[in-house]
Amino acid sequence: MSWFRKIFSKKNEVKTYEGKFDDVDIDNLFESLKTTSIKIQRQEKYLEDVQALESPLSSFLSLDENTQKSLKNYATQYKDITDEQRGLQTRLVKNNPALYRISIYEQEVPTLLIELKQVQNLVKTFRNNIYYLRDEKEELIQDRVMLIRGYDYLRKFSIVFAVLLALCLLLIFTMMQVLREDIWIYMSAVCGVFIIFVPTLLLTKEKLEKEMTRNEILQKRAAKYIKKYQIHYFQQKNYLQYEFSKLGVDSIKKLENYYDKYLTYKAYEVKYNRNIQTMQISQQKIQEILSDHKLPTEDSIVIEEWLFNPHKIEESKMLVREIEPIKVQIKTLKEYEEDVYKQLIAYAEMDEYKDIVAKKLDEHYEWLNERLDKEKAVNYNKK
Repeated sequence: MSWFRKIFSKKNEVKTYEGKFDDVDIDNLFESLKTTSIKIQRQEKYLEDVQALESPLSSFLSLDENTQKSLKNYATQYKDITDEQRGLQTRLVKNNPALYRISIYEQEVPTLLIELKQVQNLVKTFRNNIYYLRDEKEELIQDRVMLIRGYDYLRKFSIVFAVLLALCLLLIFTMMQVLREDIWIYMSAVCGVFIIFVPTLLLTKEKLEKEMTRNEILQKRAAKYIKKYQIHYFQQKNYLQYEFSKLGVDSIKKLENYYDKYLTYKAYEVKYNRNIQTMQISQQKIQEILSDHKLPTEDSIVIEEWLFNPHKIEESKMLVREIEPIKVQIKTLKEYEEDVYKQLIAYAEMDEYKDIVAKKLDEHYEWLNERLDKEKAVNYNKK
């Protein structure tokens, strides 16, 4: 009986192995079904996009050679100007804040340049005058110090001279008691010294006092003019700073540079605006030609885009030639998908896999619907 048990156990092992293999096969079939569905959706979307090019391409190829040439010439002119516009875009006044501010005061700038140069010269003159008067005032202060010191020396010398003179007189009066006959000689000498030195001292004192008074007057006058020039200086300086701030510069040289640059950029702006008009004319001519040939509006829009991007015409021709191969590929994928469904249906007919296959099919359809909804949402947003 042992041999019978061995045979029976081997049969059970084979059944278990076959069951596991079938489970794996079902999972693989659903995985293949999912990847195939993705491929079919992608190919169908691609086919839809390519088929959308058929009508515009047919409309374009229906145009005669001269018409196509005219359209391409206008498109080339438009594209060349577009390339030039990119270079001019960075040189427009409106894109440069500093030059745009100059443009606001364009009419004033030439006159302002002359006026500001005059004001700047006045500022320099007033500043130099202030520096000069301050130096003069310092010299006057030093001179006054010397005069005061000289006056002090003179006062001290006068006191010493008066004391010496008094001593001499006292000595003379004392000698008068002894030398009565020769005293007139000493008296004459003292009187002579008095007559010479006293007027000299008085004149020197008067001159020092006059110089001190004159020095004081000059100092007051210098201070007065310094204050006066300071008022003029700050007034002109503030006006200069106000105009600089208004124009966005900090010097006349920068204002001149900005104004020269503005005039250059203004010429670029004129050219830029003229180019826009030319581009509009070219675009209008293209639209008129397409309209005259009574092409569908949707086709005209696509053809116009192609004309501005010539490589897209050749790309569209190449893509349209792929329509049939794409259809064949989709057909092959659908046949394979159908075959997978048949295999799954075969498993579904087995009682042990019926529920499993049904559950996985529901999951697959749910996933497929979610994917379709997402794709629709993406397409809607693109529109």
